[in-house]
Amino acid sequence: PEVVTHSSITRGMPVCNLFGNVWAIFIQGLLGVAVFSLLIVKWQCERPKRQFYVWMFDGLKQCISAGFQHLCNVAIAAIARSEGGEGNEECGWYIISFTIDACLGTALSLLMLKYGLEVAAKKLNYAPLIESGDYGQPDNIRVKWWAIQLTSWVMINILARVVCGAIVVLLHNPLYPFVRWLTAKFKGHGILYLLLAMIGTPTFLNILQLIIQDNCLKKRSDDRENAVNAMTHEGLDKLPLMDVSDNETKEKDVGGPEIFIGGVNNENTRLDGAHETLTPSTAALEQRRDG
Repeated sequence: PEVVTHSSITRGMPVCNLFGNVWAIFIQGLLGVAVFSLLIVKWQCERPKRQFYVWMFDGLKQCISAGFQHLCNVAIAAIARSEGGEGNEECGWYIISFTIDACLGTALSLLMLKYGLEVAAKKLNYAPLIESGDYGQPDNIRVKWWAIQLTSWVMINILARVVCGAIVVLLHNPLYPFVRWLTAKFKGHGILYLLLAMIGTPTFLNILQLIIQDNCLKKRSDDRENAVNAMTHEGLDKLPLMDVSDNETKEKDVGGPEIFIGGVNNENTRLDGAHETLTPSTAALEQRRDG
C-alpha cells in the first residue's frame, strides 16, 4: 500500500490555484469560519454588549462584505497572473492583492462610508444611512434599513477594491520578481503555498481589519450614551454620604442670636439667626423708630 507522507500530501497539488480543486475550496471555507469566529469572540468581550439581533446584523454585514472582498482579491490575482511569465502563480498575486486591500482598501472603504455616504445622508435627511449600525434599535429594528446599509457597504467595498486592483495592475512589472521568487520557494508544494496565501498571511491583517471595521460599522451613539451613563453612575457612587436628618436636628436645636427690640423679650419678636440675620446698624435703627 502507498504510504501517505507529509511530502506526498503537499505535493498533491504541485501548482497553487485558488479555485479548481477541493483543497482550495476547503481552505477558503476555513478562512470564512475564522472570520465569523473572530466576530463572535469580539462580541463576547465587548462592554456594554450589543443586543444579539443588532450584533447579528453588524456581523452579517462584515461577513457578506468580506466574501465580496475575497472574490475581488481572487479576481485581481487572476488578472495579474494572466499577464504571463514563468512562476507566475495566483497565490503569490493573492498575497500582494490582499496586503494592499487590507491596508489601503480598508482605509478607502471607511473614508467613503464616514465622510462620503453618511455626510450625504445627513444633508439629504435619509434616515437609513445617517449612521451605520442604526437599525431603529432598541424598540423597532428595521430589516429594510439593514439591507440598505448592507448594499451600500458592499458597493463601497467593491469600489475600493477596484482602486486596489488598478494599483496591482499598474505595478505588475515591479512586483513580478517578488512573485516569481516566492513561487520558486514553494515549487511542488502547492497546498503549503495555498495555506500561506489564505491563512498565514491574512491572519494578523484580518484580525486588525475586522476589529477596525466592526468598530466603525456598529452604532457609535449607543457607545457614547452608555459611556456617559457609566461615568455618571460612577461619579454619584463616589460622592460622600450626608446624613440630612442629623443636620436638620442640629439646625433646630441651635438657634441664632436673639435680638430684643424695644427691650421686650417677646417670642414673636425673636428672630432666629438661622433664618434671618440683622446687622447691628439695622437693630439700632429699629430701636430708634420704636422710641
